[in-house]
Amino acid sequence: MTQHFSCQATASWRLAVALALATLALAGCKDQAASPEAPPGAPAPAPVTPPAPPVAPVAPVAPAAPAAEPTAAAAAAPAAAPRKLPLAVQGVAPAGVTVRVKGVELGSDATVLDVSISFANRITDSTMLALADTFLEDESGARLHIKRPDGNRDITIREGQTLDGQLVFLGSVPATAHKLRLVFNDGNDGDNIVAPGLVMELPLQAGG
Repeated sequence: MTQHFSCQATASWRLAVALALATLALAGCKDQAASPEAPPGAPAPAPVTPPAPPVAPVAPVAPAAPAAEPTAAAAAAPAAAPRKLPLAVQGVAPAGVTVRVKGVELGSDATVLDVSISFANRITDSTMLALADTFLEDESGARLHIKRPDGNRDITIREGQTLDGQLVFLGSVPATAHKLRLVFNDGNDGDNIVAPGLVMELPLQAGG
C-alpha cells in the first residue's frame, strides 16, 4: 500500500510542476507582448533610418548669351570735321572772266570753294562758266564734278556783275593731295565769249 501511494504522489507532483511551468511560460509570453524591450543578452535592434527626402532635379544652366555686337551707329567712327584752308589764287580768261578763289573746305562728302567771279566784256552781256564740264581734279586724275545750283545750272554771269559765293564739288580730296586743278568749261578756249575755258592750280600744302 505504501509503494502504490508513492507512485500516485509522484505523478501528482509531476503534473503540478508541469502546470506551473506552463503558467510561467504563458506569463512570459504576455510580458514580451506587453513590453517591446528585447530580452537581456539579445542584440539591440538596428535604428530605423528615415527615408531621405527626394532630391529635386537640377535645372540645366543655360549658356550665357553672347555679348551683343555694337550697332552700326555705335561702331561707326564720328566723321572728321572738314579741313579749311585759306587761298588767294586768281585766274583770268581772255573772254573777260576773272575768278578769285579765297578758300577751300575739304570735307568727307564734298569739297567747297569760296569764290568771287566777275565778268566784263563789251561784245556780249553774259557768259556761262559751267556750260561744259566743270570740275576739280586731283593729282591722280580723279574728277569731282560741280554740283550745279538749282537756280543757275550753267553759272551764268552778266556783264559788269560779280558773283560772291561758294562752288560745291561732289566728293572728297585725298588727305595726301598737294594741289588741285579747277577747270571751267573743259575743252573750250579762254576767249570763247559764250562759255570760256579756264584752268587754275590750287595749292593745298606749303610748297605744293
